[in-house]
Amino acid sequence: MMKIGRDFTNLLNTSFLTPDERNDLKSGKLAVSDMDARVQIRAKADIVNQIKVAKETGLNHVELDGGVPNPYLELSEGKLVEAKEYAAKNAITLSFHLPYTFVAAATASFQESDRAVAVELLKKYIDVAKILGCNNVNMHPGAVPFYQAVGEYKKIVKSSVTKSLEELVPYAESKGLVFHLENNTAFDSICFEVAECLEIIDAVNKKGGKVKFCFDIGHWFTRADTGLKISEPPEDIMNEIPKGYLGQIHLNDYIPVVKKFHPPLHYEHGLLKKANLMRLVKMLKDKGADLIVVETAVREIDELLDARAIMDAESKFLRDVLKEAGV
Repeated sequence: MMKIGRDFTNLLNTSFLTPDERNDLKSGKLAVSDMDARVQIRAKADIVNQIKVAKETGLNHVELDGGVPNPYLELSEGKLVEAKEYAAKNAITLSFHLPYTFVAAATASFQESDRAVAVELLKKYIDVAKILGCNNVNMHPGAVPFYQAVGEYKKIVKSSVTKSLEELVPYAESKGLVFHLENNTAFDSICFEVAECLEIIDAVNKKGGKVKFCFDIGHWFTRADTGLKISEPPEDIMNEIPKGYLGQIHLNDYIPVVKKFHPPLHYEHGLLKKANLMRLVKMLKDKGADLIVVETAVREIDELLDARAIMDAESKFLRDVLKEAGV
């Protein structure tokens, strides 16, 4: 059976609130965004808790979220080793999602000095992933202002991202880590098309790299709100990805028009209904993917406070999908 893991995004945040903070959240005195800012570093730092919840909800993998802000460069080696040993004891594998905003977004920069700084920063996170015993790392292709995501600038973007990967991929491989490139959202203006990502991956791999494609179908669905078409059925986008490119993939949904990211999959409120998911996982297996990382997130207060029940229900739903699909 294909492995299922989770990037917890914001699903653990409310468990780190004090009783008074929970009451403030319920009453509206504490905004959801303020709650995130207050506790997400603590939630991310408790890697043992992430492993524990993954085990309890029937998963066998955790992707650690390096989105900014994060605590990972400040954690002691002792804490990292403790998490590594706890994961091994509980048969949970780990991977690391590299930062993709602020400095890290400059992996696509036209300015060589900026690009070089971004690469050196990401190498530090790769070092952390190594200590944690992660099996892979995943990177977004960076970002540029929308007005510089056209024409000649776009060519420079591809060149910059390719150059960054040519430095980062062998560094990760020297640490025993498989390197993944993930497609951006359409709102990021660059590297959101499958063909763009595969072109960059091919350029790096022709020079000896072994980059895998972490396809994020929810990111691809965002094109619906930028005037671009979605395939029908939506999972047919998989036909554009040749066999052999996929490693781990990100599974999340999207609700167009209201622009709602990552709704719980078992709600079936987005573009992926159960029948679509069953067909999708079969296609993923045929293409060679071996790990599904779920990236559900919620923003409603009642859902945040009930996140554990949502995770339990979604995990069961996905196990049923895989079982019924014969994957």
